[in-house]
Amino acid sequence: MQDVKNLVGMLALTVERHTERPALWDPQPDGSYRTWTYAQLWRDIRRVASHLLERGIGAGDFVGLIATTRAWWPIADFAIMSLGAHTVPVYPSVPSNQVQYILAHAGTRAVFVENAEQLEKVVAEQANLPKLEFVVVLDEIADTALERARAHWPVYRFRDWLARDAGLDAPAWEGRWRDLTPNHLATVVYTSGTTGNPKGVCLTHGNLVANVEGIRHVVRLNPEDRSLSYLPLSHIFERTAGQFVPFQAGSSIAYSRGMRYITEDFQKMPPTVFTTVPRLLEKVYDAVQAQLHAAAGMKRRMMERALELGMAARVEGQPVSRAELAMYDRLVLSRVRRAMGGRLRAVIVGGAPMPLYVGRFFTALGIPVAEGYGMTETSPVVCANFPENPRLGTAGKVLPNLEVRIADDGEVLVRGPSVTPGYLHNEEATREAIDEDGWLHTGDIGELSEDGYLRITDRKKNLIVLSTGKKVVPAAVEGAILQNPFIDQALLIGAGRKFVSVIVVPNEEAVGRWFSEQGRAVPRERWHEDPALADFLLGQVLAATKDFARFEQPKKLLVAREPFTVENDLMTPTLKVRARQVLERYREEIEALYQEAAETVTETAPA
Repeated sequence: MQDVKNLVGMLALTVERHTERPALWDPQPDGSYRTWTYAQLWRDIRRVASHLLERGIGAGDFVGLIATTRAWWPIADFAIMSLGAHTVPVYPSVPSNQVQYILAHAGTRAVFVENAEQLEKVVAEQANLPKLEFVVVLDEIADTALERARAHWPVYRFRDWLARDAGLDAPAWEGRWRDLTPNHLATVVYTSGTTGNPKGVCLTHGNLVANVEGIRHVVRLNPEDRSLSYLPLSHIFERTAGQFVPFQAGSSIAYSRGMRYITEDFQKMPPTVFTTVPRLLEKVYDAVQAQLHAAAGMKRRMMERALELGMAARVEGQPVSRAELAMYDRLVLSRVRRAMGGRLRAVIVGGAPMPLYVGRFFTALGIPVAEGYGMTETSPVVCANFPENPRLGTAGKVLPNLEVRIADDGEVLVRGPSVTPGYLHNEEATREAIDEDGWLHTGDIGELSEDGYLRITDRKKNLIVLSTGKKVVPAAVEGAILQNPFIDQALLIGAGRKFVSVIVVPNEEAVGRWFSEQGRAVPRERWHEDPALADFLLGQVLAATKDFARFEQPKKLLVAREPFTVENDLMTPTLKVRARQVLERYREEIEALYQEAAETVTETAPA
């Protein structure tokens, strides 16, 4: 990129080149979209920056941002960073005690909050936020909802800040952001973590600009592209790949109204590129499989033949009749593509490993999926697949401006300009993560091909070591189990035990049909007590894992009382299962399961 030292300068180049092109499409309550051109986006960033500066925010200050993904996010984010201050994003799904920890640990002087719900979280912890000086509310909110907050701090409305400047003219503002060096801190992103308090990952302007530059060599966007953004911008994957990368290319970003409306949003704002976590793609796969199982006669045969042809031609590279493929593509496969807008040329997948069957399925449909790998500490992308030619089963090719090597114990090590300088106020954690030679120890186990493609097999800490000394890598086993239509979520357990077991969350639709076929009506809240269901699902698990070694195959199964979700604290905001929380939640059932197995062995042992 042309002599770009910081993120604001990167956006400034785009504004100069694509002044009147659309930058943002923001959904409104009446179903319409408000549009910002790049010129209007730049104007509003400066206006918000001017109000922040008027209230004393400047270089070195920390400013919180608690909001869902909408146009207000990049406006506030760039306004904060343009002054040399540091954005501290907070997931809107986290409870008030975690909000308090993050804001207090960073020492935030101001915070942007989306609505009354997020404002209340801050107010509830006001006694623990001595450095907080004022609050800005992003969405419309009644004055009555502001009364409690105003007892502690000045509270401002974002709409008022967008309506006028506060005295910071363009030359003075430009002087501020042009002085920001690549080493200047841009943001502190607190990792959601699966245990303990989150760590604040420091990312500089240089880190993030380098990552955008690296991604550009693999995923090439242009001004004609439009992305649909639904993941939280609190997550660095969406912020970099779904915001900074499109901004650098002059593309536009349409914001989804959320997962509940994602299907409608695909039709309203059909994207050409889309960043997502695997879970959404798994849901599309499950929906198509459910339609396939429910179909009969000619319709079912057509669906099966269409998928067979797509798999042979697009995944396995086998010769097929082009005319037959074209016919089935038009009649069957294109319907799924239209459900996702019909214009997708690249789906960028990150945040968690994508099951191989999901990648094969979407490739067969004619939707290019490009899986990548990274972590917050690497800004975040380390490697990514080329959308036009993905190597399924890998996390992609290492970005050209990064180095990756595999340690003797199989751990993936990363070094380069997008690697964090360390953790905020935590030198010990920084020393543990980054060695003297600058290699970041990722905690992931992987394999690197000779031509630079990385395959992640699991997390080091996820490795299950049985009492027999055997080691089980759970990700592969769980991935096989999740292909079964009766199972939505699976967690392998058994560390220190003689064998592995699995906790599963049933697919409600499929298992509901199974109960009906059995002539039984069992309410969902009682499924975990039903031994027949547990036996049936264990049979499904054994069939799914038949190709694994015997010690890797689950011998026992628990049916979860409820799905693993962010709301019940069994998943992180980035949709990773909190294994330790699940183990603690089901501690008694797990003990009973293994005790039952031990008693069975004792009872059947020869005298």
